[in-house]
Amino acid sequence: MPPPPPKRGNGAVLAIVLGGALVAVVLVAVVVVVVLANSGKTPEERLEAAANSLSTARTVKLKGSFSYASDNLQGELTVTRGGRVNGQVTWNGDNVTLLGADNKLFVKASKSYWTSKLSSLSSNSFLKEGDQWGLVSNTELSLDFDRELTPAALASEMRQISRYTLRERETTVQGRKAYRVGSSLTTFYLSEDGELLRYENISSPRVSADVTVQSTAASSSTISQMRAQMGELTDAFDSSKSPRNSAKPEFVDCDRGGEPCTVRVRVWSTRGGAPSVPIKVNFRLTSAQGGGTLYGECSSTGTVTGLDDVTVQCTISGGEWARSGKNARRVWVSATPMAIAATSSDVAALQRGLDSE
Repeated sequence: MPPPPPKRGNGAVLAIVLGGALVAVVLVAVVVVVVLANSGKTPEERLEAAANSLSTARTVKLKGSFSYASDNLQGELTVTRGGRVNGQVTWNGDNVTLLGADNKLFVKASKSYWTSKLSSLSSNSFLKEGDQWGLVSNTELSLDFDRELTPAALASEMRQISRYTLRERETTVQGRKAYRVGSSLTTFYLSEDGELLRYENISSPRVSADVTVQSTAASSSTISQMRAQMGELTDAFDSSKSPRNSAKPEFVDCDRGGEPCTVRVRVWSTRGGAPSVPIKVNFRLTSAQGGGTLYGECSSTGTVTGLDDVTVQCTISGGEWARSGKNARRVWVSATPMAIAATSSDVAALQRGLDSE
């Protein structure tokens, strides 16, 4: 009898099974690829995570350029969560140290910087060689650190741009892999773990700066430095006020040359909305009007309130006046007033404000 026909059904079934297995494997591979591709965060999620982290920071350091209106700053600034700021910058070409707190802006700068802001008499009497602290009007710097550059303000900006169409690409910042996330005007550079590394804004204010969110220890060091700088402000003057003598300085008790000589003057000052202005007056005894031999000098203080002027007086004794004043045929007295930027109680209040940081 002829041999039975070969069995082909099992082979077909096996092929189908193998083919099915192959298809199954391919499908699994596709699924894995899709899942892996979507495991990263969206730009919006990256911004939100970084904003949440940044909003709790005590201090943030910004190194780069900052400009608003006619003001241009370049350098390094540290801004606290309460809007206090300090740092060394170049401000419109002048090298200065800034200290901003409680709506006051103090500047530490050289004698040449202050000479252009004070009268020549004040400059000669009060300015020292080297850098010196002074208070400038808030209107002199249009950049608002409290509204624009605190950790909370930067976090808020992150959340706001999430409403717009965002672009994202990988890049490198400060030697670290980063994601460049931004809109047409504002760009944030974020690390893989959600740390803000750089901030750029081409609207107002214009900012292009590397960012360091400071650690707890670094923040404490920054705030301690601010506290120490505030302690230096007792010698600072207020360049935003304009004190002047209401009358000529006069001798109160100065009968004999070389003996203690008491002098006085009446002073008034613009207040700029302040309820009172503390004044410091420098008196000088000289051999000629406006110059000559300087026999001696002294300083005393007073406070201008309202529209009334204030009398300030002090006594010059000892030194050159005691040695050669007795031989003077004629003696002249001059008085130069200066507005004080911060009394000892003002300094204490500024330092107490740091406790909230």
